[in-house]
Amino acid sequence: MTVKIIACEVMKEELRGIEAKQDIEFEFISMGLHLHPKKLNSELQRLLDQSIGYERIILAFGLCGGAVRDLQASDSPLIIPRVHDCIPVLLGSRKRYEQLSKEEKGTFYLSCGWMITEKNILSEHQRIIDKFGEKKAVRILSQMYDSYQRVLFIHTGCQEEADSLRESHKIAELLNLRHETIQGESGYINKLVNGPWCQDEFIHLAPYETVQEEQFGIGAR
Repeated sequence: MTVKIIACEVMKEELRGIEAKQDIEFEFISMGLHLHPKKLNSELQRLLDQSIGYERIILAFGLCGGAVRDLQASDSPLIIPRVHDCIPVLLGSRKRYEQLSKEEKGTFYLSCGWMITEKNILSEHQRIIDKFGEKKAVRILSQMYDSYQRVLFIHTGCQEEADSLRESHKIAELLNLRHETIQGESGYINKLVNGPWCQDEFIHLAPYETVQEEQFGIGAR
């Protein structure tokens, strides 16, 4: 039987880069839906409802602003990583993410997947310029990101990484933040594709069971 992975396009290249040990079917969702958690929730439920007869379904999303809350599994077992979003997955573990967050709480994480989406900060900046002008655009962005201290770019080995890295430097300059890089780790992504899906890192739901926010075991953010 086939395993289906429903994932955000942010992790598309990283997930496809893993050599699967079984038949895998991927379905990727636009990053833009994260701006509308209710719409993302509806789209995820629609995809689950139409995904029938799989050995298991891997929902490669975190809690994502509550977007996965109250989702109901289809007739297949459903597995979800116990994370807020994809950053711990790209870093390799929740523990590593939590350590980095303690070191510097005001961190804005970026990766190739985040940069290639149609709504990154640079495109948003241009949209604000077109609407309000350069001076007001700078002021708006400063207010939006005034709690951040650094941009941290996660290296994952994507084909377009050099271009994405240059753009991340532009974002840091635009927001007046220092720029740093870190090497990502593929361990968590590999587990998404091939397992093992251990209980401390993954939520397991039986067919037709409903996702509860408490199952993620992480505080509000």
